[in-house]
Amino acid sequence: MKNSLKERLLIYFSISMIIIVFPMGFVLINSLNLQEIADRRFEDEQFLQELQTQLIDIQIPLKSYLTSYSSSSLAKLLFIIETLNESIPSDRPVTSSNSDLIKREIYFLMDSYLVQLNQIIEQKRGRKVQQYINSYEKLINLYEYISNRIDDVSLFGFRVQLEEYRSFLELFRRIQIYGLLQILLATAFAFSVLMQTVNSIANPMYQLSLLAGKLSGGSFDIPDVHFNSVNEVNQVAEAFNDMKHNIHHNIEELKKQKEMEQQIMTEKVRNLKMEQLLKKMELYTMQAQMNPHFLFNTINTGVQLAIVEEADRTAGYMENLAALFRYNIREKQFFVSLRHELEGLKSYYNILKIRFPKTLNLLLDVENELLDSFNCPAMVIQPLVENSVLHAFKQKEGIGTIIVSVSYKDSVLLISVSDDGIGIPEETIKELLTPHTHDYKLSSRVMGLENVIQRCYFFYPGQKDVIDIKSDLDQGTEILIKIHTEVQPCIKL
Repeated sequence: MKNSLKERLLIYFSISMIIIVFPMGFVLINSLNLQEIADRRFEDEQFLQELQTQLIDIQIPLKSYLTSYSSSSLAKLLFIIETLNESIPSDRPVTSSNSDLIKREIYFLMDSYLVQLNQIIEQKRGRKVQQYINSYEKLINLYEYISNRIDDVSLFGFRVQLEEYRSFLELFRRIQIYGLLQILLATAFAFSVLMQTVNSIANPMYQLSLLAGKLSGGSFDIPDVHFNSVNEVNQVAEAFNDMKHNIHHNIEELKKQKEMEQQIMTEKVRNLKMEQLLKKMELYTMQAQMNPHFLFNTINTGVQLAIVEEADRTAGYMENLAALFRYNIREKQFFVSLRHELEGLKSYYNILKIRFPKTLNLLLDVENELLDSFNCPAMVIQPLVENSVLHAFKQKEGIGTIIVSVSYKDSVLLISVSDDGIGIPEETIKELLTPHTHDYKLSSRVMGLENVIQRCYFFYPGQKDVIDIKSDLDQGTEILIKIHTEVQPCIKL
């Protein structure tokens, strides 16, 4: 937080708010005091006016009662008298205020008024006509005197309030002027601080933009920049320096990589020629139309030559290739043991590991007790692995993985070949899984995914789920072969 933009703005904002809130608070406090005094004055005036109203309300039912002896007028008169008794305050302290003294006098006069009023009512009940007439005249005089005194208090209070109002009005004018001056000062202070902060940010950022333009033009010899600004700007400057060094370093590395790529391209051309030659080699030697003994002698000669030249990887490659060819040429049966099938696959695995040591990951998951317990169609697993190698990773970068697993459950031997390649479109899967009608010849060797599918359909024509393909584009493909061990294939061993 220290020396950060957030901290500066928080401090400047707090100072400005204190400067602005102080005069506004002073004005508010004095306004509340004036309002409290005015409310208190008006409450006293309102109370006296209510008492005067109650005195006026007494006159009508009193006259009606004295002239007509009406019981309803008497009830109303007694109710007003009771209300007036409750309204007159009993606490009447003696103060030096002229207004309070007059109010005290009014309260005592009203007590006398109520006493005389009760006497008139009793005289009326006793049918003392001359007495209540005389008492009524005195009561009217007292009523008029009390009303005049209430008017005097109201007039005196109004004059006092007028003088206080003028004093407060003058005070408010001064407070408003002082508050306006303080607000102007706070605004000027905030504006100056804001401009200073903006300049401390804008100037370094402008310099950084100029240096970034030079850097984009390929000028990497510009010196490092350092600013004495807020932490955020200083961090941007340090990041700019790091970026400049990293770009320069990366360009130098790219130049070196380009030189290395040119050397690697030459080597790739040679490897590509070798891969193209290997792709043309058919693993099914009965269709190779060449002498097997000549082929083995030629491969063994290559192995010996690689050993003499101390090319161990080449020698291993040729030995595994010879083992794979020997398995394919020697095999005459349509069904072989699972161990025999996987031995040929291991030789092919070793060849792939030599060809793709860094871009292909080959995994084999087979339970050992299954190897000698079950048979499977010859040459079904290796073509599926070859299909994944040739097609699954054409447009995919990174390391590709192929997993071959064999399991047994509920009388079903399950052979799975899966990869994490580009996947197979749905339309292609439907075409591949469509059974074809063709004549199967013992002397022929089928290869490729389509031929493996058709052979499975041929061996198990009554089993529709003998082979299945599960694939998601850009996620991978899994080919499943389900062999029901209790069902005999249509071709005897």
